[in-house]
Amino acid sequence: MRRLSDRLTPVLLDLDGAFEDQTLLAAETLAAGGHQVTARDLGPALRLWSRPPALEALRERLRAGVQTSPSLVFTGSGDFHHVSPLLIERAIEASWSESVTVLHFDNHPDWVRFEDGMHCGSWVGTAARLPGVAKVVTVGVCSDDIAHPTAKGAHLDLADDGRLELYAYRAPDGGAAVRVGAAAWPTVESLGEEAFVDFLASRIETDAVYVTIDKDVLRPEDAATNWDQGRTSLRFLEAMLDRILAERRLIGADIVGDWSRPRYGGGAVAALLKQGEALLDQPWSPPAPQARQVNEGVNRRLLRLFVQVAA
Repeated sequence: MRRLSDRLTPVLLDLDGAFEDQTLLAAETLAAGGHQVTARDLGPALRLWSRPPALEALRERLRAGVQTSPSLVFTGSGDFHHVSPLLIERAIEASWSESVTVLHFDNHPDWVRFEDGMHCGSWVGTAARLPGVAKVVTVGVCSDDIAHPTAKGAHLDLADDGRLELYAYRAPDGGAAVRVGAAAWPTVESLGEEAFVDFLASRIETDAVYVTIDKDVLRPEDAATNWDQGRTSLRFLEAMLDRILAERRLIGADIVGDWSRPRYGGGAVAALLKQGEALLDQPWSPPAPQARQVNEGVNRRLLRLFVQVAA
C-alpha cells in the first residue's frame, strides 16, 4: 500500500549552466509548479569542493529561493554532489521527520575525508551525521574507490556504527560481497537485480526516506556525465525507486550528474588545485552533444516518477 508522500516542488538549481539546453525539462518543471534558482555566481567556488564560506553563501541562496516545502532539486554536474547535505538538512526540517534514511545512488561511495569544507567525494560522512539521519544506504557503486577504502581515507567508522551501508553493483575483485571492516555487503550482481530490489526494500527501516541520485551510477548508454560510470540501467533504477517509494514516505530528493563545461573558483590557488584534480580523476574529453541530450530524457523521466509518487 502506497504511503502518502508530501507534494514535491521541482527546482532547477543553476550552478553551472547545465540546464541551458534542457528546455523541455525546464518547461515540465514549471508545469509541475516548480522554478529555477539562479546561483551560477556561486558555482565556481562550489565546484568539485568548497570551503565553509561558499557553502554558507549557498545555504543563504537556498533559504531565499527554495520553499521550505519538500523539493526535488536538480543541481547540475556531479561536481556539486556535496550540495546534498544542505538539501537533506532542509528536507528533514521541513518534514519534521525524526528518523530518515538517505538512499544514495552513485558510481562512487563519496565517503572520503576532507578537511575544512566539503568535497563532492566526501559529503556522505556529513550527511550520515546530520540530526535525524538514521543511515545512508549507497547503491550501484562500481568504481575502484571501494577496493582499498583505508588508502582512500574512507569514513570507515560509519560502517562500524551502522550508519552507512554500501551495495556495489559489482565488487572490484568480482566477489559476491564488498567487505569493509566487519561489514560484508552483497552486490547487486551476486543477488540479481530482481532479488536485489526486495533486499534493498528490507534495508530501509525508517518510514521517511530522502533520495539522492548521481547519474554516473547509470551505464554510459543511459547518461553522459563527467565521471566514470557504472552498470545500472535506467530501468533498474526506476524499479528500485518504484518499490521504495511505494512503501516509504518521500521527504525530498536531488539529482546530479549532468555535464557542463567546468569553471573553477574559490581563489586562484583553489582553481588550480581543482583543475589538476579534475585532470587526474575525470575524462579528458567532453561527451558528444547528442549524448548529453540523453541526460534531459533521464531527468524528465525521473521528474515524472517523483512527481507522480507525491501526487
